[in-house]
Amino acid sequence: MRSPEKSRLGHSLFLFLVLAALIVTSCAQPPAPATQPPPAPTQAPPPTAVPPTPEPKPEDIKGSLTLYTAANEVMEAAVLEGFQKKYPGITIERVNMSSGPIASRVLAEMDNPKADVIWGLFESYMMTLREKGAIEPYKPKDFDAVDPQFVDPDGFYTGHDVTLMGWAANTQILTEKGLDVPLTWEDLVKEEYKGMVSVASPAQSGTGMTFMTCLYDMNGGWDYIDKLNKNIFQYNSSGGASGRQAARGEVSIGMTYDTAILGLQGEGFPVQVVFPPNDCYTVETSALINKAPHPETAKLFLDYLISKEGMFALAKVAAVLTRPDVVVVSSAKPQLADLTLYKMKNVYDLEKFANDWLARYSK
Repeated sequence: MRSPEKSRLGHSLFLFLVLAALIVTSCAQPPAPATQPPPAPTQAPPPTAVPPTPEPKPEDIKGSLTLYTAANEVMEAAVLEGFQKKYPGITIERVNMSSGPIASRVLAEMDNPKADVIWGLFESYMMTLREKGAIEPYKPKDFDAVDPQFVDPDGFYTGHDVTLMGWAANTQILTEKGLDVPLTWEDLVKEEYKGMVSVASPAQSGTGMTFMTCLYDMNGGWDYIDKLNKNIFQYNSSGGASGRQAARGEVSIGMTYDTAILGLQGEGFPVQVVFPPNDCYTVETSALINKAPHPETAKLFLDYLISKEGMFALAKVAAVLTRPDVVVVSSAKPQLADLTLYKMKNVYDLEKFANDWLARYSK
């Protein structure tokens, strides 16, 4: 039989061995890993910058452009020469007619437009084309440089020059007849000038329409035009024809537009230029035709027209420009500051007006 002392000794030895084993096991465990910061979120590399596509040089641009223009032929030549020099790769086709026929043609072609730009159209006709939906808005690059009174605020059309209405008086013929040059609207309807005046028909010419609607508006009806009709020798189909008649002595007084008169005077004809007080005028405008076949080249042309470069080309012929920052000093050209202009009070249905005029005065 085991003694109690040996039993206690064995028990103590057992406990010692167990405790030693636990210590060894504990020491053999690998240390707990140190706490690591969370990985940084993955970021996409910055995009590679794509260089902008350079704009093509004007001389490298190719395309076609069709113009319907009522511009004076000398003005047309000056502007197109400058535009073609800048854009030699653009092929231009143009049709030159009076404002009335151009407006009618554009309206007739609305479902299938044949042209891209209307240029040189009197504002009264352009307002009608806007109302009918034949033109679409486009503000050329220098739109804000144009005097606001000469543009459509919504950008449907832009005025590039102001056309003054007046008359060329053949001083040689009038002197032979012992008559003074008429200087006012009141002078023009005096009986002494009976059969001595010519003007364009408003049914065929924008110049004639501008004269007649202005005089109708100014005098509140047909009374003044009735008096003027008694002095008319001939109604023409072209706005400039009356000036040429006066220059050649076929009539004494040719009612026409400014550049036509100034051109005749510059050629040495014996004509006096008259822009009467309370003068009639219009703005020659340009616009992008709705659904134009070649809208991009059309916009280049509209940009050019009111650029400084284009304005100086216009100034070779145009009397008054619409950009205040483009000034051409010439003793032969009138200055707006020296004129009093009649501002129309009403807008007229031009087709109806033409028909009413024809019913009263066609011969």
